[in-house]
Amino acid sequence: MQQLRLFWAVNLPLEIKRKLAGLQAYFQSTLANVKWVEQQNLHLTVKFLGAVDDRRVIEITRAVAEATVGTGSFELSLGGLGFFPSPRRPRVFWVGVQGELDKLRLLHQQVEECLAALGWALDSQTFVPHLTLGRLRTPQGSEGLVSKVDEIGSDWGVSSITISNINLMKSLLTPKGPIYQVLNSIRLDASK
Repeated sequence: MQQLRLFWAVNLPLEIKRKLAGLQAYFQSTLANVKWVEQQNLHLTVKFLGAVDDRRVIEITRAVAEATVGTGSFELSLGGLGFFPSPRRPRVFWVGVQGELDKLRLLHQQVEECLAALGWALDSQTFVPHLTLGRLRTPQGSEGLVSKVDEIGSDWGVSSITISNINLMKSLLTPKGPIYQVLNSIRLDASK
């Protein structure tokens, strides 16, 4: 038995990841102490599972595949920049998600409910679709980052992305940062 650190995610095309990495590079000139998400790790989290017995991977994949039958592919775009919990106390720097959010929220709900039936707790927080660009290690220098975000405003954006898969990801934590690996991929427009 091996414990795997798992999460469900929507992965992005390479050209979108490159554009996001360029955006990160633009903000790296500020004095903010940010741990930037590596280009290859940029994704939209649907559900974080935490440590899971590797023998449950098949069960988890089957449950999500059954729960998402008929969901269908959908269109999203990335745009707008913000901070959690707020610009005055920034901890997470993110890009907003726009487009067919009702379908993304439905996907999240389907995954939540089927995994709750397998023993996972329902997420107590409201699902806020976003893509994390970086996490602020300390508040020092954050004013410069917030100011630079204000300069760009909502002018930054990515054209439409077709979402047709959800991926079960394994996260291996290393001193140089996490390494993500796709364990399973489920097509959203598949039928039984």
